[in-house]
Amino acid sequence: MNKLHITLLLFSTVLFSCSDPVVSGPAREQRSLDHHWRFYPGDVSDAHQKDFDDSTWRMLDLPHDWSIEGAYDKNNPAGIAGAFLPTGIGWYRKAIDYQPEWDNRRVAILFDGVYMNSTVYINGKVLGTRPYGYIGFQYDLTDYLVPGKNVIAVKVDHSKAPSGRWYTGSGIYRHVNLLVTGQLHLSRHGVQVQSELERLDLATVRITSTLENHSSGPGSVVLHQILRDKEGRVVHEQRSEKTAIDREEVVDQQFTLEDPLLWSAESPENRYVLETRVLDGRENVIDEVSNVIGFRKIEVSAEKGLLVNGKKTIIKGMCMHHDAGPVGAAVPEDVLRRRLELLKQMGCNAIRTTHNPFAPEFYRMCDEMGFYVMDEAFDGWEVAKAEHDYGNYFEEWWQQDLTEFIKRDMNHPSVIFWSIGNEVRGFTDKRQHELVGFIERLDPTRPVTQGEGSEGTAIGIAGMNGHGEMKGAIADFHRKHPGKPIIGTEITHTYQTRGVYRTRTSYRRRDFPAPWEQGQSFDGLKDKIYLIPDLSEKEVFPESGLPYQSSYDNSIVRMGIRDYWRETKDKPYFLGAFRWTAFDYLGESFGWPARTAPFGIMDLCGFPTDNYYLYQSIWSDKPMVHLLPHWTHPGKENVKIPVVVYTNTGGAELFLNGKSLGRKMLKEDELQLVWQVPYQPGELKVVARTDAGKEITKSYKTAGTPAAVKISTDRTGLSYKEGDVAHLEITIVDDKGTEVPQANRKLHIEVSGGGRCLGLENGDILDHTPHQSPYRKTFNGKLLALVGADDTAQDIGITVSGEGLAPARLTLEKLD
Repeated sequence: MNKLHITLLLFSTVLFSCSDPVVSGPAREQRSLDHHWRFYPGDVSDAHQKDFDDSTWRMLDLPHDWSIEGAYDKNNPAGIAGAFLPTGIGWYRKAIDYQPEWDNRRVAILFDGVYMNSTVYINGKVLGTRPYGYIGFQYDLTDYLVPGKNVIAVKVDHSKAPSGRWYTGSGIYRHVNLLVTGQLHLSRHGVQVQSELERLDLATVRITSTLENHSSGPGSVVLHQILRDKEGRVVHEQRSEKTAIDREEVVDQQFTLEDPLLWSAESPENRYVLETRVLDGRENVIDEVSNVIGFRKIEVSAEKGLLVNGKKTIIKGMCMHHDAGPVGAAVPEDVLRRRLELLKQMGCNAIRTTHNPFAPEFYRMCDEMGFYVMDEAFDGWEVAKAEHDYGNYFEEWWQQDLTEFIKRDMNHPSVIFWSIGNEVRGFTDKRQHELVGFIERLDPTRPVTQGEGSEGTAIGIAGMNGHGEMKGAIADFHRKHPGKPIIGTEITHTYQTRGVYRTRTSYRRRDFPAPWEQGQSFDGLKDKIYLIPDLSEKEVFPESGLPYQSSYDNSIVRMGIRDYWRETKDKPYFLGAFRWTAFDYLGESFGWPARTAPFGIMDLCGFPTDNYYLYQSIWSDKPMVHLLPHWTHPGKENVKIPVVVYTNTGGAELFLNGKSLGRKMLKEDELQLVWQVPYQPGELKVVARTDAGKEITKSYKTAGTPAAVKISTDRTGLSYKEGDVAHLEITIVDDKGTEVPQANRKLHIEVSGGGRCLGLENGDILDHTPHQSPYRKTFNGKLLALVGADDTAQDIGITVSGEGLAPARLTLEKLD
């Protein structure tokens, strides 16, 4: 395939209630079932029975991940992959009361994700089992419900570990909802929309709606659709009549729209709303679904690269795993949104969901905030990569899970690529064609790729992981396959630890080899990778030992960040790359006692390392300047310290204690400025100037002895109903309020009133303190606390204290 030309209109589904004069209750009602489940960590033979006594079980809210609540132990069976956290079997139970308005209605339960091997029961009757932990599913409860109390029970069997190559979590770790509809209603993912934009000012829109009829006889309906722009104005309206609907019926519709506003990562506000109403013969609404709309035109070719709405676009992407530090896999929406905001501020425009489907709210946020998504279905296929992973179930389940995955996500404008796997072991060209063909029958509008799958002939875009970081690898592939565009599915890999610096370059194979690199010679690799000059002849920071890594751009596998940009930004056939990774993630370390390998440019807390700002200087158009390292280095007086500055303004001037150390200009593709500065305590300051003459500064002051605790928060109040989460950034400061960047002090966190601490994290990959403990040390001066609200009406009090430190106190208003 020499050219991929995709023109799309895509929708993300939002459900809401609508008054119905015929039936008792709304036409379609979806409500959360997240609150007040009973949980037991272990197997109980009769826990599925309706009358089982669960009164002694723990009460909790979903989403929930029991692994992250456990103790780190090198003997836990999940091992390196699972960050040495526990797995096992867990049971959840919840009672719901039958509602009179459910009479002659359909009632279903929707799970967004359960890890893994979940079996769901209602009143002792089994509804089904799903092995894959990363995709949602739905069960119809209608025929099992009885007047009065009904009991839902869920067994989660994660007893066989490791079940993945990274931390997976355990439990009902995503949202659960109850859905009530009429007997005749739109099916699950029942409105699918595509369009063709032959010109940017004209869209041909095709809508496929699927109706289900559970009534005793055939029905007759009118499908009424209204398209509204972002101001709420009606821009199109249409009706289609359908008679004699049996069990399932598909309705196809088509219309054209002139001058649509075009969605992109730069213009995510250009969204519409499509209202789909199902009307009976008397014009009564019997079902209704609302969809958020994004029109966009995507073109992919080896000649021009990626064009979005006719504009040349480079993927400035990040790979992400689904966990988030102290909350593990059960990620509150506020935590996810904060992480995406940090990526947006950095200049990132794309995310690869490695290596599995994410939660539905992730895609809604990407639509809203403006990210292009490479949506990945699986890690491997029929050959297991971890002993107990999905490969053991793939042959039986892949078609059902892939169907759910594509239909769930294909309406999102943010999703522009499908990925069918990553570094798939033993894959065949035949199997690759089978998966690609299956996807194209469901969604022929998007290109399909595969991480490290370029040996196959079925994929339209060649995905390159680590081998693409070797010198000349991308260009060599292009010479052999000149008509196939290339994307970096994992480029590049570097290591960094917040607040840690080394001035001599580190190479993984030579200095900290991975288990599979043990005994391999570095000499044979030197000519194939991008060597980085040392910043000093003698190591300036010998006290910063492994496994902590340097936050200069000089701790690499094959290629540093600056070399990635130099080598890829001007290749027309190269669409861009997804860096490994955005955030540190649990698991996949090189062994105990490390909980992770620090690939992330943000740590387990979500605190940026210095390399975050290097990417920002390359990717962002907003003027910025950053310098490193910090300026508290007792005992290094008069030692020359390499001071590095990242900026996108073209140059900068450095000052020490008010004296200029000179102004330097960035040379072409240099991407950093370096001064060798003899250390003296005081203030180190950099000044950059924009073309308009505006000054941008960054400075550090030498800190004294730790004296106090400081708290900053992103919220002043919390709502229990909304599931709000406050991020508390806790910092050790001296008596003048200056951050002490090397302080590692044990702190105690007390949350009183109407709140609860969801978890603590410091970013130290060797710290095994349980996340639910009320104490944790700071790491290089900082600690993160996540605080949520409970179901009481009290304001939330927070006190952070430590021996020899003035405590900090904060009050958050209760908003419910």
